[in-house]
Amino acid sequence: MTGADEAAAKMPRVSRPPAPAFAERERLGELLALILVWITATVVLSSLAAPAVSALVDALAPGQFPFQRVLRRVAMLVAVALLFALRRRIGLRGLANLGLARSSATWRACGNAALAGAAAIAALFASEHALGRRLAAFDLGLGEALEALAGAAVIGLVEEALCRGAWLYPFGRLAGWRFWLASAATSAVYATAHFARGGGRPRAVDWTTGWEVWAQIGPAVGQHFEAWTGLAATGALFYSLAWRQGHLWGAVGLHAGAVFALQIGGELGHPSAGGRSLFFVDGLQPGYPLAALALAAAVWIWWGGRKRAG
Repeated sequence: MTGADEAAAKMPRVSRPPAPAFAERERLGELLALILVWITATVVLSSLAAPAVSALVDALAPGQFPFQRVLRRVAMLVAVALLFALRRRIGLRGLANLGLARSSATWRACGNAALAGAAAIAALFASEHALGRRLAAFDLGLGEALEALAGAAVIGLVEEALCRGAWLYPFGRLAGWRFWLASAATSAVYATAHFARGGGRPRAVDWTTGWEVWAQIGPAVGQHFEAWTGLAATGALFYSLAWRQGHLWGAVGLHAGAVFALQIGGELGHPSAGGRSLFFVDGLQPGYPLAALALAAAVWIWWGGRKRAG
């Protein structure tokens, strides 16, 4: 071994992120077509399957789970099953194609992003407290905090894998208007999916019930358009981060950290009487000011990634 080889062997190993997961060929048209097929098939199959599943659930736990909740769970399972069925067409042959290849560098990126997401939401809550828009309420237990932590981790991983990973990396590293069109499409799906909810139904469930629930999403989005805009903007932020980093772990961490801070902040305070939250609407959904901040951050991240790639 030469002196140069010995010196190289003594140098500390630097862990780098895995190679970007982007496919070599750009496929924007196929991306948009497959998303449309995925959504349509999910709506149709979940509408057909949910009544039978709801009847079974109601027989096991009468009155415990309203139909809308059952439909959401069935739709999620159908969406995952369809994604698995389409995996070869999409180009998913492993976790790396979802941007989920692991290394110590990606773990650090995930942890740093989680801290950043939690700190950003905490700062928003703190500003509302300082301005008298939010009142403190110290009724959080250790069990609730651990439950919020576990739930945030699952939400961050599952939603990012479905809404960003699967619909980003296998279709090439899109640039310019193609990037923003793809980001808008996936972010719109992500935001709209949050409105498939509601309370129990006053009548018996039949084969038309699922269709009626899906038909209510459009009016719900119209009634809560500020929340929809905020969710779409945060989706664009996650998309830009995953696109720039070349892996999904930063977006997973940012999403999980923000969700955790939202849940904890919601337990530790509430809007003051007669006051309106500055950044949140409909509970803890992002409003227009937070949407503007998220979209500005998405553009800044995209611009930095564009300059680096150039």
